[in-house]
Amino acid sequence: MKVYKTIYRPILTHGCESWVLTEQEKSKIRATETKYLRRVKGITRREKIRNVVIREELEIESIEEYIEKKQLAWWGHLQRMKNGTQVKRIWESKAQGKRKVGRPIQTWDNVVGNILKKRRKTWPEAKDLAQERKEWKKFINNNYY
Repeated sequence: MKVYKTIYRPILTHGCESWVLTEQEKSKIRATETKYLRRVKGITRREKIRNVVIREELEIESIEEYIEKKQLAWWGHLQRMKNGTQVKRIWESKAQGKRKVGRPIQTWDNVVGNILKKRRKTWPEAKDLAQERKEWKKFINNNYY
């Protein structure tokens, strides 16, 4: 599991802090992770053991939870940045002009908003909480939302 935590998972999720994943992409990442964990345990799909059970036995959080934690950590970091920094200015900037016809593009802010909603926090509450680094870290690592 040390190899999984130190090499495999970081390679699989490199740059995940800024990802906006579709359901299809999430499914592929879950499948890749599960395939690796099943090989570690020596279990095939024919044995019909649920992925959740395998994760519990290996004491590993799901890759989606890991990505959400990384995204929240980056969002908190952005909230604590000074307003003049280039990274914060770029993040807060909005594209000019008309958007294409069809479904609106899912933005990173929407993704973070959904994670916060799932964890029962509003955007302003989370923004205030993010100013206190230790409290924000507790919020991120708390699995009992």
